[in-house]
Amino acid sequence: MIQKSSRKNTYRLLLVVTLLLGALTLAGCVGAAAPVASSDPVGIGLAAVARPLENVGINITIKNNMTKFVSDVKVQIVSIDGNPGIAPFALWQTPDASVALTAPLMPGKSIQVKLLLQQKTPAAIKSYAVNVSVSYKDGDGVAVTKIIPNVGIVRIGSINFLSAGIRWIIAQLNDLVHSYALAIILLTLGLKLLTEPLTRMQFKSTVDMQKLQPQLAKLKAKYPSKDDATKLNQETMQLYKDNNVNLFSGCLPLLVQWPVFLALFTAINNYSPFNNAPFLWAPALSMASSALPLATRFIMPVIVAASTYVQSITSFIPGQDRSQTAMLTYFMPLLLGYWAYGFSIALALYWALFSLFSAGQQYLVIRRLTKDMPALEPVVKKSTKK
Repeated sequence: MIQKSSRKNTYRLLLVVTLLLGALTLAGCVGAAAPVASSDPVGIGLAAVARPLENVGINITIKNNMTKFVSDVKVQIVSIDGNPGIAPFALWQTPDASVALTAPLMPGKSIQVKLLLQQKTPAAIKSYAVNVSVSYKDGDGVAVTKIIPNVGIVRIGSINFLSAGIRWIIAQLNDLVHSYALAIILLTLGLKLLTEPLTRMQFKSTVDMQKLQPQLAKLKAKYPSKDDATKLNQETMQLYKDNNVNLFSGCLPLLVQWPVFLALFTAINNYSPFNNAPFLWAPALSMASSALPLATRFIMPVIVAASTYVQSITSFIPGQDRSQTAMLTYFMPLLLGYWAYGFSIALALYWALFSLFSAGQQYLVIRRLTKDMPALEPVVKKSTKK
């Protein structure tokens, strides 16, 4: 029963982590919902959501509402909020604020494309109405150009105070060292030093529980029957109490650190100043690994996976049963490597550094806490099958 329960807990943890990464993925794709196209012969829909000083991914829906195909379709932003051009935004990775289809669009069909803009200075927090021009050749080869007003909005929302504070720290560090990549390294190191007491608390709780394994084994042998489960639980809790072991102290560091990571995710992902910050093989820290050439596309995901694996294996306590966490040890690096493939180099760099610093921190903390700990044989679960 204990083995089955441990497996269930492992599966639950995997599910929670997967759902969390999925939520982060959706958060990173904010504004990605396909807007509804207008009823014009070639209908256009447009929408985007971002925060100040973030890249703005404008999602554009193009729909052919006619009975014949259209070709050479081009959509260009002509004004934003009543002002000609694309101010307060700026071009990035494109020669102009337009998108074009390379293939004919069949009757009744629609397609979604994206135009990426940036903010060189923080845009005001508000909604910006967008006017576009659409040009195309109809089924008879006649060229058509039309202005479609108020086709959609770009909404700039507020950023939480913690993420804003992290961006301020990154900006100050960049002014000091003249490198955003080095600023991320210093930020990560600083956060690890600040959270060192929490890490020590977490592993002290785990080590204290591990030291009690011989007594816990005796209690389980004393009460082997399911009918004695209540007595077993009572004496187990009393054992923890007598030895000042708090079952929840190991969870507290995670509860504190996850909000910080979520704030970091918001602060670093899509951060416009990273557009002009190259990093080794990447032209910009803001680029995703998936957008890099094939020769360098998988470097950062592999680094993230490897660093996560190193962090996992350095978290083991001597004598701890590793069989129930084996799946996490191998699955988590693969999951996070896949996750890093679609997000910015800056975010992946932070995660890789965080994992490596954590591995070193865990090694030193566990070594210090288990220095006088008697050697324990790893717990081996006996199979109940005959």
